Amino acid sequence: MNKKHQQLLLEIKEAAKATDFEKLLSLSKTGTDQDRIINGFAACIHAVRDGVGLDPFDEQIAAALALVEGKIAEMATGEGKTVSAVFAAFYNAMNGRSTHVMTFNDYLAKRDFKWMKPAYDLLGVSCAYITEKTPKEQRREAYKAEVLYISAKECCFDFLRDFVAQTPEETVMDELCAAIVDEADSILIDEARIPLVVAGEVEARADEDLPEIMAFVKDFTEDDYEISLENNNAYLTDEGAAKAEEHYGLDNLYDDQNRDLLMKINDSLKAWFLLAENKDYIVKDGSIRLIDKFTGRVAQNRHYPGTLQSAVEVKHSVTVTSRGTIMGMIPLQFFMRQYKHLCGMTGTAQSAEDEFDQLYGLQLEIIPPHTPSRRVDNQAEIYYDKTAKWNAVCGAVADAHKKGQPVLIGTEDIETGEMLAEMLRKSGIEDFQLLTAKNDEMEAEIIRNAGAPGKITISTSMAGRGVDIKLGGADEAEKDAVTKAGGLLVIGTYLAESSRINKQLMGRSGRQGDVGESRLFISLDEEIMSKYKLKSLVSRAHYPAKTAERLEDKVLAREVARIQRISEGDTLDERKRLLKFTMIGEKHREQIFSSRKRFLLGDSPGMWQADCPEMYERAVSKYGKNKVEDLERSTVIAKINDFWCEYLEYTAALREGVHLAVIGGKNPADEYNISAENYYNEMEERLRDAMAESLEELLEKGADNYRIAVPANICTYLLEDSGDELNKQPLLVGWLGESDEYEDKEEEPTATEQAETPSGEQKKKGFFGRLFGK
Repeated sequence: MNKKHQQLLLEIKEAAKATDFEKLLSLSKTGTDQDRIINGFAACIHAVRDGVGLDPFDEQIAAALALVEGKIAEMATGEGKTVSAVFAAFYNAMNGRSTHVMTFNDYLAKRDFKWMKPAYDLLGVSCAYITEKTPKEQRREAYKAEVLYISAKECCFDFLRDFVAQTPEETVMDELCAAIVDEADSILIDEARIPLVVAGEVEARADEDLPEIMAFVKDFTEDDYEISLENNNAYLTDEGAAKAEEHYGLDNLYDDQNRDLLMKINDSLKAWFLLAENKDYIVKDGSIRLIDKFTGRVAQNRHYPGTLQSAVEVKHSVTVTSRGTIMGMIPLQFFMRQYKHLCGMTGTAQSAEDEFDQLYGLQLEIIPPHTPSRRVDNQAEIYYDKTAKWNAVCGAVADAHKKGQPVLIGTEDIETGEMLAEMLRKSGIEDFQLLTAKNDEMEAEIIRNAGAPGKITISTSMAGRGVDIKLGGADEAEKDAVTKAGGLLVIGTYLAESSRINKQLMGRSGRQGDVGESRLFISLDEEIMSKYKLKSLVSRAHYPAKTAERLEDKVLAREVARIQRISEGDTLDERKRLLKFTMIGEKHREQIFSSRKRFLLGDSPGMWQADCPEMYERAVSKYGKNKVEDLERSTVIAKINDFWCEYLEYTAALREGVHLAVIGGKNPADEYNISAENYYNEMEERLRDAMAESLEELLEKGADNYRIAVPANICTYLLEDSGDELNKQPLLVGWLGESDEYEDKEEEPTATEQAETPSGEQKKKGFFGRLFGK
């Protein structure tokens, strides 16, 4: 805690003691900004104490001061971030700013609203909450509240739905003033690159070619394709390409006219041989539901891009009756930038400090715990393979269970969670709870009781779970027994792509000074080890022979830790790549959204009168000025949507082929931005022509027969997007492989390339192998 905050804290506490609540409320609206903070925060102490029954800690107030300054406050799990948000939100209300408190999910939005509402009522601040099920009329009223609790995704979806509204009455949001982001690292970093989409529903047109292509590809052998874990992609080898050319009677599969077929083959390969049920997605209620790799939950309404979604549906014989045409999209990080005042709080921000600064300009402030942690964090336990690792995990669970110590086990995906559950059953342990994406609606109750004596809980992830695990059960009735047994034992079972994921799990133990313990079990055959080439980092002298025992080599442990750092750098590179694509699109989106809103509200001059004065006067004389202006407004906002849909389709196709620009010695990102800018400028001109044609149509058909086409059944969902098009090498590189001119063009190595390929390692086979192989 810095000296400035220490002094403010003393003055806040003194004011709370010396001045009554009503007077503090009055003083909070006058004086200097510092005076309003002191008196306003002192009033919050009274409101939280009297309304919620909690006595705010110094650390909670210090975190609120960091939020007021627009920072990320790091607070350990169980330290009371929810209370800190009340102080910062009240400060915003005093300054005439509405606040959106962004939660990780609907459950937390509803819980935190109901929990903190008595404090807001005492402070005279209006508050509300929104979930996915909140009706539109209630949403409109909720957005008028001074403090709104809402999940980040739901708020972003409302922003997108407002873009496709046909009348001002259909919009729900007002100005985006201030946001306090809970679980800030998960929302602002892990989820930041995922584009949120609003679409108009149209009848699904089944791809006639895809079932046959899927059937053809299904019988491929490992000689026909390669998997790139680094690029998360599947591609043909020379043998596979030759097989496809023979099957489809082609001279060259890689000719431009065969691009669609090649794309569908690659998507079919990925659907069959890379994406796995219960790991990447589940099949539930006749649909494919993607699993968020950071949370282990079903990602509501998230779709794979292009034909990949259809390929996975064909794989599981899922029939889809409707599809959406994309009308608008925005990555979460760009939506969050719409807020004039942004801050956040989380328990695991320090390892993402650079990203908060680079992506958002947010500084980090670490808040010390109210009660020092007594959790014992053991060194990572490394094993040669998964068999040895899982046997060790089962042994650790059994030992803890015997002495009545509760255990929380974090697994990477549903499949491994279910596999561990079966291993525990075979070892004679039946009393456990399995929390996965298949039953996450039960998560609050499961997590709430995970600290009961001898309780065993297996969870796919703990990011954003938002429920404290109290020792001795939800009512802490048996806390003494659990404390004596060592507190909650948290077991991690894999090396995550980010150390924050492992730390989020560890943070569930040792809440508010409770005793606890964490153990992390890792094996050398985990996917992340091969993806980032652990064997190339470890010399032969230190890479072990197969054994069932724990590996104690310190050099090996150091390089395993390095793998995680390389992975963290790679994901940062991924987000930066996405920025190269999305910056120009965000400029255009901001222009088109604001332009459409002006037309929607009637704040823009009429295009018909300006561009077609004679036809406009004829229309006014026939149908009346008000009627013509209403039709013009409806027409222009519908046309804007149509042209924006075309823009999104154009830029999506442009991204697929932009890597070819390198053949001409050009920068792919620059070429993408130039092409997108040119298309947008042409689109503005075409909009005027289309509006003139619409006015002509109005005069021909008459006002009663004039129709404006708008999409039906507006829906929202998320795409998977990494911006890896800039990482691709052009198709022609396969033929230019012998060119010294191309090979001499060196670039700075990416984070992924830090791990050098050993000289004796066999290169990947085939055409795409030469593209992606080093």
